[in-house]
Amino acid sequence: MDDYLTRVLSINSKSSLFFILLVLVSLISNCDNASGQHEKKAISTVDIKVDTIPTLNATKLELTRQYCLENYGVASYKLDSPKIVLVHFTVIPTLAETVEYFQKDSIESSRTNISKFSQMNVGIHYIVDKDGSIYKLVPDTVIARHAIGFNHVSIGIENIAKDASDLTPVQLESNARLISLLKERNPGLEYMVGHHEYNDTTLPHYKLFLAVDESYKPHDKPDPGPKFMSDLREKLKTEYDLTFLK
Repeated sequence: MDDYLTRVLSINSKSSLFFILLVLVSLISNCDNASGQHEKKAISTVDIKVDTIPTLNATKLELTRQYCLENYGVASYKLDSPKIVLVHFTVIPTLAETVEYFQKDSIESSRTNISKFSQMNVGIHYIVDKDGSIYKLVPDTVIARHAIGFNHVSIGIENIAKDASDLTPVQLESNARLISLLKERNPGLEYMVGHHEYNDTTLPHYKLFLAVDESYKPHDKPDPGPKFMSDLREKLKTEYDLTFLK
């Protein structure tokens, strides 16, 4: 009898130990799954649709490289560490006309104030149409020509609008969502600036200004206007908990 009890107790002890191990493995697995789900959510907490309209080709990339060498002293078209989100409106009234304009490789000769500094056409990373649709024209990793002295550190967003009064509430919402996504992808983004603010030497972002040719200077712009930028900053702060320097 004593031998029998000893064997039974031994078996029960092993069974109990096995059961405990199973429970521990299950708990660890559940924790890993929960962690994995959390990590997946952390990849992008912003629900956003961005369509792509390619505007780059070998010729434009080479023009971009030359532009960067001549104006920033670096023979590369890569945008490695963006610091600024720079917001514009197009003046061009439609998406189709805007895309057609940006798809050209070379700047039109009539733009005498900037064409003498490079034959590279102006460009932009993102366009937000009047209905809030978002389009990517240039990858975040490639420099686009949209702001004198700041292209080497900035991601540009154009809003389809003839003037400030033509901007829409859904464009404001899409800008906020897009900028929130850009901040997730590029944690080094520190400044958000309207094109009408980029030439203000008193603002913190201006310390990043760079021009090899000192005669290639920024000039005042009206877009997108104080109200749009004020509303955008408020929306980013209250709805996305994001605050940028100017």
